[in-house]
Amino acid sequence: MRLGQVALAGKPNTIYAHVWNFGLAAASEVGVEFYWVDPSLGISPGSVHLIAQKCMTLGAKGSGKNHAVVKCPEPWTPTFVNGGHECLLVRIWDNPSDLPGEPKFDASINRHVAQRNIHVVGPGPKPLGADVAPPTPGQPLVLKVGPLYGAPAKVAVERVSPHAVPWLQLHTGKRGVFPAMAAPTGVPTLSPPTTAGGGFPTAGDAAQQDVHGDDQHVAFSTSDDVPAPGEAHVYRVSATQDGAIFGGYTVIVLG
Repeated sequence: MRLGQVALAGKPNTIYAHVWNFGLAAASEVGVEFYWVDPSLGISPGSVHLIAQKCMTLGAKGSGKNHAVVKCPEPWTPTFVNGGHECLLVRIWDNPSDLPGEPKFDASINRHVAQRNIHVVGPGPKPLGADVAPPTPGQPLVLKVGPLYGAPAKVAVERVSPHAVPWLQLHTGKRGVFPAMAAPTGVPTLSPPTTAGGGFPTAGDAAQQDVHGDDQHVAFSTSDDVPAPGEAHVYRVSATQDGAIFGGYTVIVLG
């Protein structure tokens, strides 16, 4: 499987992280941690799983040695659960001058954390070097809403342009070039919330759901057709409390 493709369940997969030091001083004791986590709108320390960690050095900004591509020292062997949807996290800091800080694993707030949502392909024979089929749009994706600390939350899904996801330029291999936005042929929805293991209602899907209580899940699905080659459907799920976003998840289906 080529670099940048999806992960294979039951097989060792290699993870790389491109890390940077934008400080004016060199970082001599840099820790780089690699994690995996099941999809969630609010990632907490209790939901992450450490794969491996590595220590390294980085030069100061402008030195020409302030960034590097780091290989995870241990391979990751994922299992096929939740339709093959998983998250990868990388956390980096310099000890003791620039510690990880809080919140520990929130990539939207903490500059020490990066997150990438990926698809894991189920086990089975596949030709060596062959590409694998992308997840089908109709396949539900279960998302944990996360701890709400006594306050209700609203979870909503919307369709957005591929330009809203900068790393999709890697898919085309050209800076500033993104997959084309596929024409809508269906509607993205979220199921009413339920607790883990409680199944999902067969009715009541909508673009927005109100969630009360902890340990709640919603299922994302869409009736859109699979996009044509060179196109993409991009859906953004966001969770808010009192109008403030506290978590989110982006779903991408490539043609």
